Amino acid sequence: MNALNDKKNIDQFDFDKLKRILARRKWIIIFCVVAMLTLVTIYNETQTPMYRAQTTIIFEEQQSPTALFNPFRNALTSSFITNQIEELKSWSLAEEVVAALPPGILNTFPLPKNRDKTFNRNDYIAYQIQQGISASTVPNSEIIKISAQAYSSIAAKVIANTIADVFQKRNLEVKKEETSNVRQIIEDQLETFKNQLDSAEYALKQFKEQSRITVIDKEAEEIYKRITEAEIIYNQTIANLGAARKRLDFIQQKLKQERQDLVPAITQITSPWARKLKQQLVDLQEQLTKLQLQKYPETHPKIVELKDQIEQTKNNLKSESLKIASGENLVDPISQIQKYMEESISLEIELQTYKAQETTLKNVIDSYKKNLNTLPYKELQLAQLLRDKEVNEKIYTMLLHKKEEARIAEAEKLGNIRIIDPARFPQKPFRPQKKLLLFLGTVFGLVLGIGLAFFLEAIDDTIKSVEDAEMVTNLKVLGVIPIIKKSSFGSGMKSLKKQNTHNAYEIISRLTTLYKPESYEAESFRTLRLNLQLVNPDRQHKTMLITSVNPNEGKSFIAVNLSIVAAQLGLKTLIVDADIQKPALDKIFKVEAAKGLLDLANAVKQEMYKSVTESLIRKNGHSLMNQDSKSGDPNSVSSIELNTTDDIFRNHLEHIKSQFKQYIQPTKIKNLEIITCGKRHLYSSESVASNILKNIFVELENQYDIIFIDSPPIEVTTIARTISAISDGTFLVIKSNKSTKKEILRAQKTLEYVDSNLLGLVINHMDTKDDYTRFLSYYSQTTTINTDTHSNN
Repeated sequence: MNALNDKKNIDQFDFDKLKRILARRKWIIIFCVVAMLTLVTIYNETQTPMYRAQTTIIFEEQQSPTALFNPFRNALTSSFITNQIEELKSWSLAEEVVAALPPGILNTFPLPKNRDKTFNRNDYIAYQIQQGISASTVPNSEIIKISAQAYSSIAAKVIANTIADVFQKRNLEVKKEETSNVRQIIEDQLETFKNQLDSAEYALKQFKEQSRITVIDKEAEEIYKRITEAEIIYNQTIANLGAARKRLDFIQQKLKQERQDLVPAITQITSPWARKLKQQLVDLQEQLTKLQLQKYPETHPKIVELKDQIEQTKNNLKSESLKIASGENLVDPISQIQKYMEESISLEIELQTYKAQETTLKNVIDSYKKNLNTLPYKELQLAQLLRDKEVNEKIYTMLLHKKEEARIAEAEKLGNIRIIDPARFPQKPFRPQKKLLLFLGTVFGLVLGIGLAFFLEAIDDTIKSVEDAEMVTNLKVLGVIPIIKKSSFGSGMKSLKKQNTHNAYEIISRLTTLYKPESYEAESFRTLRLNLQLVNPDRQHKTMLITSVNPNEGKSFIAVNLSIVAAQLGLKTLIVDADIQKPALDKIFKVEAAKGLLDLANAVKQEMYKSVTESLIRKNGHSLMNQDSKSGDPNSVSSIELNTTDDIFRNHLEHIKSQFKQYIQPTKIKNLEIITCGKRHLYSSESVASNILKNIFVELENQYDIIFIDSPPIEVTTIARTISAISDGTFLVIKSNKSTKKEILRAQKTLEYVDSNLLGLVINHMDTKDDYTRFLSYYSQTTTINTDTHSNN
């Protein structure tokens, strides 16, 4: 059952994957369909329309008096009709049609522009008509449908009717030749067949008087009928007998497994009473079979009585067999062995019944065959005499009819072609078939578009679905963020436009959770925050680093909305812009960008530098101070010394904490504060030591419930790896249909190399709402299982 469910899930997955591929590549498919329809439309509009008219004729050969002298007429009918069709397509008929057409119809045929001196207008039109003639037969009939083509509906109708008229006249001329001497031939034959008929009648009369057999054909028919009925019942009996034997073999094998030699076969029972019952059963079955073959109804008293006696005999025989078996140590009657034994005995009795029926039917069939052996010779003689008489009589009668038909045909000059339906005006051209071509163009465009879509899908290495991402990385997809559309922010857009805010859509699309908190796009961020909370319930993740594989994949957008969601829940939230390559949070939240994370790190570094310098002066005198003071650069102090002096930070904590306030700015959103990137310089990422950042974030964790850090892409600068190594958790943002599998694996290896706590992936810019809904269903099941497991532990 589980395997069946798994198969169903696989099939469903493949179907869903197919739908997603078609949805992603829909514009390619639409383009192919539109392109094909455009080509088809151009073809339809540039082609000269052709009209087709059809007339229907019937070839009534059976009316001809000459049919008598063609004994193979039925065999030649199909070839005769084929010959007529070829005549309809012949050049000679086309010439006659041209000669019969009015000038106005002939003028509808366009003539070639370049004509030489040998050009014959009528021959050219005859060729066009011949090429446009088509004829077909109606199956199992002598009806011919004739079609003609022309450049106008009127011409098509006139040409089709003219073809039928010309063909009918040609046929009449042939028939006139056939009927010229047929009457004389029929009259000559009449005397011959009259003599033969008289002889046949006399021979039949003499045979009946001598043999006195008049209805022997009916007796033979009755015997054959009874033999057939008996053989049907006989074959059914043989089939039932074979089935009963197979079942008995199976039951006896079961009995042998339970207990060997438990029940003797009924054929081995030697009880006198049992033998008497067996013989009685055979006799009764024989009587029943004979009555059934004699067509006695099932409700007849004799049939009913015999069936009752047979049933009673079977029960008596079964009881006797059970008694004999009981004398041979029969076990508990309710045991399985007892059931097998009873069925075995019942089957043995059925076998005896079928054998009796088989014997009876075989005897009956043999007796019928003996009776039949006395009939064939006399029956054959009578049949021959009857056939001679009937054949001569029918031919003589037919000759009398044909003689009169020949006289009428000769006088009236009738042909055997009749026009059933004259041609009518065609309502529309048959070529080009615009609707069919449009349909075929649509189908071909779909096939081409779908094929191209699958080809592009095969060579596309980007991540497109949750399954793709998890299969490539073996990481959990924590969230799916759908595409943000303008239609989702109607009211928010209007309010910002009233405030004369520039780039209203850009602001709203980045602050989805603020301006449209009830949308399913905002719900995706709440789902992401919940999944981050449940990804490892045993460990608290206060500092979250958000990075990506490449630039412009939406990490800042996700960081902003995650921080808004956390603040809306009442958590004291801090968002930090650590993207020193492309900081954007100050523009989104409309705050000052002058002082930020880099400035805070440099200020802390200055304090630590001063502390280290004073310590070195006390230990080593003024020499080192003089040497370093010449440069005046705090970066000249060894980073190793600074990175190994966490105690310095703690000793100056109160003084450093007092400086934090000038770098932390409030936002317009309750419970949300921000640290911007700050002033950047050439070596910003190298100048920020990991221990300095670690101590800064440790102190910030004491002031906030949760901190979101927006970092550069992981492969762009070292600061992303530095912060990832010291943060509580990191998740990687990938963009659907943009991030490639190779890039994602490279970023994953980089994060693992720096010993980052990689929590999972977030897929941004998912194509459809259905993908997001499917992810919610998929992830809700896994998180429920994880939550239950955690609660049990």
